Amino acid sequence: MSYVYLLRNVSLFAQLNEDELDALAAEFILQDFRRGQVLFQQGSTTNTLYIVKSGSVQITSFGRQNEITYTDIFHAEQYFGEFSLLDGLPRSGEAVALEHSDLLLLTRPTFFRFLERQTMVAVKLLVTVSRRMRFAESSVEQTVVRSAEQKIARLLVNIANHYQSNTAEGSRFGVRLSADDLAALSGVTRTAARSVMDALRETGLITLERSHIAAVDVSGLRGYLQHSAQGILPTGAN
Repeated sequence: MSYVYLLRNVSLFAQLNEDELDALAAEFILQDFRRGQVLFQQGSTTNTLYIVKSGSVQITSFGRQNEITYTDIFHAEQYFGEFSLLDGLPRSGEAVALEHSDLLLLTRPTFFRFLERQTMVAVKLLVTVSRRMRFAESSVEQTVVRSAEQKIARLLVNIANHYQSNTAEGSRFGVRLSADDLAALSGVTRTAARSVMDALRETGLITLERSHIAAVDVSGLRGYLQHSAQGILPTGAN
């Protein structure tokens, strides 16, 4: 069975074509986890990308006094750990299966061997990572903003100014970004990013295809920024 449809949701693989995705999908292994089973612990150096095929997984981060500092839940077709494939840094939280769950796994050694065989994929990966670094640098250079709404709206305006184009079918956003990507680039929590993304979609300021942004209303977002700075958000953004 091909799992290409699940790989399409992973922003790291946004530039890959169908043949490349199909070849990469063959490198994943399917593993089941029982309810309460720990996938990895905070501070561990596991280097695996996880895609949830079914079930749900909770990730929790703990502070020095063992207090919970962050928690999030990943459901079917969502993913986590993609940058562990590249940097191999310790995990920032603990992952536990909330129910019997099937996950697709891709380890760093397997991924690197794949890149050695598929050099064009490696080039496309560099382009994707480079763009994300550029977006992150752009958001840091902006005047400090306090709310998640302002951070994400400003980030989308900056990206759209460089990577949105007009076609016969209308405006097209040139970068595949999900709510999780917006969270990573803007410095807000995944929960906040998803909430803001839903609000922007409901007000017509962004258009989605599956879970990724397909188009952005730049002028509308600029107005959104002005209103949010004044504490006035459009209907649906509360």
